[in-house]
Amino acid sequence: MSARRWSIAIFTARETPATLAETIAAVGVACAEVPSTIDIVVNGNRALAEIMAARLDRFDCSPRSRLRVWFVALGDKAHAWNQYIETIVPDGETVFFVDGYARLAPDSLRLIDDALDENAEAWAASGVPTVGRSARRLRERMQIEGGIHGNLYALRGSVVARLRSRGFRLPLAIYRNDSLLGAVVCFSADPKAHRWNPQRIAVVPGATWSNETLCWTRWSSVVTQWKRMLRQAQGALENAAVRQHLAHDRLPPESLPANTRELIERWRAAHPDDARALLRHPLRRQAARKLAEPRDWSDCAVPAELLAEAPSRDGAI
Repeated sequence: MSARRWSIAIFTARETPATLAETIAAVGVACAEVPSTIDIVVNGNRALAEIMAARLDRFDCSPRSRLRVWFVALGDKAHAWNQYIETIVPDGETVFFVDGYARLAPDSLRLIDDALDENAEAWAASGVPTVGRSARRLRERMQIEGGIHGNLYALRGSVVARLRSRGFRLPLAIYRNDSLLGAVVCFSADPKAHRWNPQRIAVVPGATWSNETLCWTRWSSVVTQWKRMLRQAQGALENAAVRQHLAHDRLPPESLPANTRELIERWRAAHPDDARALLRHPLRRQAARKLAEPRDWSDCAVPAELLAEAPSRDGAI
């Protein structure tokens, strides 16, 4: 085990308190031997944030871990990620990003940290899925092609500092935030100066997690799957727009539009034939119509709010 300090962000919005508690407990086990700050970043769901803050002293995390609960007013994961990078993240050599429903395997964080230790060229490292109908196919593709999986990945602390200093922000409402971040990392944050380098991301087959799978006898699962299909359709448009911005136009990642609607509109205006071809798919047309609906981004100006903090019991951090 390396002598690093870890920063761990758990992003959540719609999880139940019970599901989120299981994720926190699993993270606590996974970082038991390493001084860590675990930040629970709740976006758009103040009730959930306040419940977790009230229960903070119930979580039996490692005595070397500091646990904090933050509330981010805007209900948008990309904005929560931006807030974490800009104002929340503590000084950790490795910065982990975990989804609120991902129950980590006990050695996942250590394996990712080891991969970064062993590969000086890597800026990031990603776990791989093992649960779900597409998990095997995605896991095999990641091991061949590389990439980041949004449920569990890490960036070097120095990379986080570099992205922050350049003013990089995820466009609001983006679904494929892991794909965009992976592309930025593979271009070494500067497509004009650097060629694509997949070795910037270490894929770690042993680092994984479990989560509750959909039950097709429940109507809620059917609705969840429909929303997921719409987001995936939006993701296809995002990927085309991001590829144009970074790979073809070689523009810096910090010049990406502020939100996904602007990102895709700019791409459609510049490449109408490509856009028409992709939008022949009915789900993509529906996703584009949904993105075009007016949305109030005024809560972006509200700073992240620290609701509760449980300091490490041995003074390690």
